[in-house]
Amino acid sequence: MPARGTGPQSYSIDDVIRVPVRLRDEDGIAQVRAVFKRLRYSGGLGPRGLDPDHVLELRGNGRGEREATVEVSVKVSEEHAPGDYLCVAIQVYDSQGNAVTIENPTPSKIVKIVDEGKRDEKKTEFLGWGD
Repeated sequence: MPARGTGPQSYSIDDVIRVPVRLRDEDGIAQVRAVFKRLRYSGGLGPRGLDPDHVLELRGNGRGEREATVEVSVKVSEEHAPGDYLCVAIQVYDSQGNAVTIENPTPSKIVKIVDEGKRDEKKTEFLGWGD
């Protein structure tokens, strides 16, 4: 379950990140993808402040509705490095197949991935086969 607090919502391995995105498109909203990149705090908030090697892609479907709140989501896995992730783009395909990219949506959205020790560093011992 995501942690609640004053900062960005926090998620750990096996949690599902769900972000509602409100959209309108006269041709109907089809596929939606929100792209989040991990922030490097030593680099500031400009392009050098984003880590191109750590990206979250949350996906959802508008089911052809002209105006909708589309829930985009992704399950956090071990490949997702801990840190704060900033939404840098929302890509929307309408029902006609046209694509629109909304760069740096405002207000901004940040989600946080934390390592809560769900990775088991203890070795499991194999005791043999059961009867």
